[in-house]
Amino acid sequence: MKILLIGLGRFGGAIAKRLLQQGHQIIAVEADPSVVETFFGDLEKEDIKPDRIKVCVGDATSLLVWEYLPLSEFDLIISSLRSGSFNKTICEIVREIYKNYDIPVVVLSFDYSYERYFSNYNCRVFVLPDIAAGFVEGLTLKNIVKPVGIGLGLNEILEAVVSPQSPYTRVKVDPKRLKHWRLGLVYRGEKIILPKRKILLKPGDRVIILGDDPRIVLEVAKAMALGEPEFPLSFGENLVVALKRDELHYLKEYYYLWKHSRVKSVVLFSDAPREEIVKNVEDPRFLDRLTTEGWRGYGVVLDKTVQSNFSAGLVSAPYRRRNLIFHNLNLKKFFRQETPFLIPRLSFPYKRILVSLNCENPQGMIEQVYEIFQLVKGEKLTFAAVTLPEVLLPKREKIKLERTFKLIDEYGKLYGLRKKVEIVRKEGNPKRKTLKLLENHDLLVVGYVPHGIGFFDPYPPYLLAKDSPKSVLGIPTERAEE
Repeated sequence: MKILLIGLGRFGGAIAKRLLQQGHQIIAVEADPSVVETFFGDLEKEDIKPDRIKVCVGDATSLLVWEYLPLSEFDLIISSLRSGSFNKTICEIVREIYKNYDIPVVVLSFDYSYERYFSNYNCRVFVLPDIAAGFVEGLTLKNIVKPVGIGLGLNEILEAVVSPQSPYTRVKVDPKRLKHWRLGLVYRGEKIILPKRKILLKPGDRVIILGDDPRIVLEVAKAMALGEPEFPLSFGENLVVALKRDELHYLKEYYYLWKHSRVKSVVLFSDAPREEIVKNVEDPRFLDRLTTEGWRGYGVVLDKTVQSNFSAGLVSAPYRRRNLIFHNLNLKKFFRQETPFLIPRLSFPYKRILVSLNCENPQGMIEQVYEIFQLVKGEKLTFAAVTLPEVLLPKREKIKLERTFKLIDEYGKLYGLRKKVEIVRKEGNPKRKTLKLLENHDLLVVGYVPHGIGFFDPYPPYLLAKDSPKSVLGIPTERAEE
């Protein structure tokens, strides 16, 4: 490749040496003869042959110098001048005077001056202090690297090294279920994997994470590299709720959840004035993170457009019994969606959590359950499976239960929580037995595969959510593998 390099100072000289070692041809422009002399002296000391570089001593901002440069022959132009206005002049000469829009132009800048100009003229800008800061940030985050010169530089693209403590080493990542982030590539030794289907990550894997929300991408990277709990950030970062004026007391439970999860902000659809909201929660930090919207009905939290616009990771609305026929329609709608939901019943703090394993794919929610338990600093975590008598239980159900219990035990070892975890297996009616166990717990967690529920459908997660006296957290899962 034939490269035009403007400036042979500290950065330009280092770039020139690296390019020469890689076999590229360089024509350099430098105004200071002493800098040129020092550069060639360094080449001799480092035993780098100067046969592939020619130097023009002159002012690169002068058109007289450019008359001697074979512009059409270059494959790349690099400008490393310290002055932003000088770099701007280089771009003007190439793009406006010589009308050359084909040659890539790279600018090494020390600040953000003329940034908009460079972008308008298709010039790639690398702000050197930002590059240094990015490497320092990678060291502080440990095993998380922010790529340089790719994308917008807003953490929307990150590389993470998977930690042995990461939950992603125990549960397969399903690309179809991810919201706001994706797995780009997985580097496993010398092998490159393009994840198109479910993939189980291994400790030491280098993973490229992409997303449309940089904050979520960063939190996912932390979960992979540091093993930190992230719920509900794998779904979204905000809690979207709908409350009428006489239901503002539920804000206390949302405040508790905001303090004990990775929920960033709360979006409240309500008809209540701000002064009444403040009466229920006075913490100014929470109020700064609370966005109020006009009342649109309880169904607004189920609207996919609203969930997308507000990056909903969790949605909530009170469950109200109106009459025998219509009281539970909104609750059924919760089980159709792919975002976790909370039915608040003011049973916080969630010190003792009960998890119902009576669902299609209990293994698909165990990761999130352990994350929640750690975030709320729980004291007891109980997994309950209520089945038919052993002799009547189908072989497929037995295998599913065995795998689920094994996964629960593995997570308990992974997080050092085995002493706080209990697995209860009972025979009989799932609803009655589970609600009996719930008497000694503060939160009920149910898993479900999103689908419509018929009028006569005895769906255990729905029946439990409908009759539970305690708060209910619903976690969507994909269908279990056969």
